[in-house]
Amino acid sequence: MRLPTLKKSSEFSQIRNKGHYFKSSSFNGYILHDANLESFLVGIIASKKLGNAVERNRAKRRTREAIRTSSLINTLNQVKFVLILKKTVLKVPFIDLKQDIEKFISNEK
Repeated sequence: MRLPTLKKSSEFSQIRNKGHYFKSSSFNGYILHDANLESFLVGIIASKKLGNAVERNRAKRRTREAIRTSSLINTLNQVKFVLILKKTVLKVPFIDLKQDIEKFISNEK
């Protein structure tokens, strides 16, 4: 299953400005409720501080897979969220990353 993603930088900045903030050891998250959506939209940001292109892509793949396999993802409706990845996302075990994402999703429901 492919995750529905945010495309425009204006959407990213809108969520960062108006959304609720969540801090984790492996990412900073912003979530915004949008009544016009039927399901959810995801945006993942991996800056060059994270590492070279291989490491950034690996971090994004791990994060997308953690979101995709989350048990709470099917309950999300009318939500847009952005995850800004930190360097620790590459070192943290996958199970811990998945638990952080589930905690992020469950806190903002």
